[in-house]
Amino acid sequence: MRRGILILLPLVLLLFLGTCSETDDDSDSEADQEPIIWYDFSAQAPWYECPEENFPDDATIVTAFDQSYHYYGAENRREILEMVDFPQTNNWSQVGLMLKLECPEGGECDNWDRSGSIQLVLNPADDEQNWEYLEIVRHITPYRVGMCQFIDVTPLASLFVGQQFLNSWIDTWVGPGSPYGEGWRLTVQFVFYPGPSGAADQVINIWGRKNIVVGYIEEDNNVDSQIDPVTVTIPAEAAKVEARLITTGHSFGNTYNCAEFCQMRQDVLVNNELYSVNPWRDDCEDNPVKPQYGTWRYDRNGWCPGAIVVGHIIDVTSALTLGDDNVIDFDIRLANGEEYHNTDPVDLDPYELISLQLYVYQ
Repeated sequence: MRRGILILLPLVLLLFLGTCSETDDDSDSEADQEPIIWYDFSAQAPWYECPEENFPDDATIVTAFDQSYHYYGAENRREILEMVDFPQTNNWSQVGLMLKLECPEGGECDNWDRSGSIQLVLNPADDEQNWEYLEIVRHITPYRVGMCQFIDVTPLASLFVGQQFLNSWIDTWVGPGSPYGEGWRLTVQFVFYPGPSGAADQVINIWGRKNIVVGYIEEDNNVDSQIDPVTVTIPAEAAKVEARLITTGHSFGNTYNCAEFCQMRQDVLVNNELYSVNPWRDDCEDNPVKPQYGTWRYDRNGWCPGAIVVGHIIDVTSALTLGDDNVIDFDIRLANGEEYHNTDPVDLDPYELISLQLYVYQ
């Protein structure tokens, strides 16, 4: 009898080890699986028109803003805050954001192109005046017509969990009864596609939407005086780190017609290593949101009327010291690298709206 037990024990042990090995392999393979590409966002660049077909049944759709009315008048609704119930998990292969602008019911859309932004409140438990914002998407409204765009926000998926506060801002100055339009109705939906996670392992917010005046060269009023370097610790296990930069230039009639109609260089400095981009849009006349009114065909600094602001993704891994502190700084110059000096100012100072995040992948 004992001999039979001794013969069976190795067999049982082999079966047990085989079962454990299969379980571990399944766990490892699931973690190593590539995200599923449900929707080819890159094929829709740079205009990202909303798809005509319905979203798949497997997708989870969360509505953040439902025809929310932005206007300015007796009530100031240039900014709208909503509490959004996101799913309790953050494992998604892709996350898309649909942004739709429509005219107010019974009225005209705002006649002008306006800056707009959707931001996430990172610390809602704090007093509102101390809230930190992370910009999810920047957009510019069309002249007097609606638009709909669908963009990829997958790297930010780990932030869209549970109850969160979102802030929508449109820089409109018209409202009910205005002869220049009555504002905008905004709808924003998040589309969560299931599968192995495609999100960044960590998102480090450097700046939310920030207004930087350009054109002054005095030390107490230049670009450098408005931006404090930020020190961040990058995990030792990081394999790739990308900077996501969003910039748009505004105001015209100043020297060189800056900052809307002049080319300006955006400098991201990582431990003093320089990464420069020029966000100039020379394709506004190709915008499928047409016909519009106004000067929608004109090229601009970082944007086109009636379009998502594409922004830039910059791989900064090589400049970082992993597992240690790193210093992030920023500058704005003319396209030729010279400091911009506005010697012929108009009433509205030229300025840029910027935001910056780091995506950390392990």
